[in-house]
Amino acid sequence: MENPRLFILAIVLILTGALGLTVSTWFAGKQTTRDRAIPMMDMMMGKGMMDKGQMKDMMKSMMPGMLPPGIRPENLPEPNSRGAKLSIRYCTQCHDLPSPFMHSGEEWPVTAGRMFARMSMMSGMQGMSMMAIESPLPEEKETIVGYLKKHSMKSISPNELPDPGSESAVLFRERCSQCHALPTPKLHTAKEWPLVVERMRGNMESMGRTVFTENEKKEIVGYLVNQARK
Repeated sequence: MENPRLFILAIVLILTGALGLTVSTWFAGKQTTRDRAIPMMDMMMGKGMMDKGQMKDMMKSMMPGMLPPGIRPENLPEPNSRGAKLSIRYCTQCHDLPSPFMHSGEEWPVTAGRMFARMSMMSGMQGMSMMAIESPLPEEKETIVGYLKKHSMKSISPNELPDPGSESAVLFRERCSQCHALPTPKLHTAKEWPLVVERMRGNMESMGRTVFTENEKKEIVGYLVNQARK
């Protein structure tokens, strides 16, 4: 963004709208929502910089249903690698830690590039910004993207699915491609797929996506178990 003042104005306008919504929900008895907005009010009144916790609260309030649940650092693949440590350092400044399985290898460079651009913009606004954001160096960006691609979700095109015209395959494709690229059924074993599908169901609920019913869940799990990695 060429004019950082426009970005600041946009943030203030968004927070003003969020504050108005907060006031109305508070009078409706939702004090928890009001409490989350207090740090936003403080920032708007010039009482200091946002820490990571306040930043995450603001992002969740501004984008409900858009940010997927994160994972714990120890659950990352190769958690002690440089790529994992850099992901933790930079990616948790504004939101929860994303799993590398969230996107395919083709999707991660675009997604990460978009995040890097935002971090770079906000880190270059020190003294004007409400947010103390750190931007990775070029070498660190390469390491992060390489790590995410290495451990990304293995995807498949719809027409490459086993028995692609079957009701089970169509249901799997429609439900499971709402948030990410379509994972190949060979991604997990027959033992792993039921747990993965249940976890995805919880993520879909939290993000406001169309959640499959119990019958649809059984259909999808049955299809994946039959086509799973041996």
